[in-house]
Amino acid sequence: MRGLMQLFAAYGNFLLFGLLELIALILVVNFNERQGLIWDNSWGMATAGLDQSADWLGEQWALRDELIRLQGENIRLMEQLDNARYSNAVRQDTFLRDSTEQLFSYIPANVISNSTISTTNFLRLDKGSNQGVMPNMGVISTDGIVGVVRAVTPHYSQVMSLLHRQTRIKAAIASSRYFGTLTWDGKSSRYMQLEAIPKHAILEAGDTVVTSGFSQLFPEGLRVGVVEQYDLSGGGNFYNIQVKLRNDLNTVRYVYIIKNEMWKEHKELEEAVNE
Repeated sequence: MRGLMQLFAAYGNFLLFGLLELIALILVVNFNERQGLIWDNSWGMATAGLDQSADWLGEQWALRDELIRLQGENIRLMEQLDNARYSNAVRQDTFLRDSTEQLFSYIPANVISNSTISTTNFLRLDKGSNQGVMPNMGVISTDGIVGVVRAVTPHYSQVMSLLHRQTRIKAAIASSRYFGTLTWDGKSSRYMQLEAIPKHAILEAGDTVVTSGFSQLFPEGLRVGVVEQYDLSGGGNFYNIQVKLRNDLNTVRYVYIIKNEMWKEHKELEEAVNE
């Protein structure tokens, strides 16, 4: 009670003014037809706006739930593909004993920042070490490859974009299986360069470029883009190949981080060789 009295003592004049304003508004609206119509119209517009905002928020939550559901479904399907599984097939006598185990699994993430206008572009994702993300994991979207994780915190990860001067991605011509390295020249965000394809390789504009599978970052056969143009200028032994990316990194919003379930085993082999 003492606190209430102190409140009235401190703000009594303001509360009295507000009460009198409310009474005046009620009297004006109830006893003046024109003002009453204006009030009804204004109140109707305000409630309609609130209803519209509530509907929009409801739709956004529904879309978010649907996105999460679709991401989960995509992961389930991608993890069932042959390129995401390791085959234990062994031929014994005339019988082929075949079984597979998971090689690649996927972590869904949202892009919370992205750059495409620098020569050293990065993306930031809303998943980190708490969700199992580690440096040197590949990142893809439903349209193609996006980049490679370079640093993580408990809740976030920093991804070196394909549009980075240090990018090196193992890729191949799908039709001939000749493989090389994808790099970026720092110019267009829609094109990369495929290096080390020998001049005796059969090549045509429109050929599909895919991941080669010769790294632990990406499964084999993920579509990267198509050969836009190529030449043998300079008299070298390798083509100069311009690849148009399938993925437009200016619009990427939702991605999947690739986890190689046998990464530790590959690491142990590298360390054993280096010793």
